[in-house]
Amino acid sequence: MLQKKLRLGYAKASRIIDELEERGIIGPSEGSKPRKVLMSKMQFDEWKFRMLEE
Repeated sequence: MLQKKLRLGYAKASRIIDELEERGIIGPSEGSKPRKVLMSKMQFDEWKFRMLEE
C-alpha cells in the first residue's frame, strides 16, 4: 500500500514498515494477514508531539 500511495520502491517502503514496527506503532508481520495497528490516533499524536520537542 505504501508503494502505491506514496509511489515508493519496495526497499524504501520496507524500511518505513520496519521503522514503524520498531517504534511500536504497528505489530509484527503475520504472514499474509494485515499488520495490527498498536497505537490509537491520540497516542500517535502525543508521541509525535514528544518527538518534536526533542
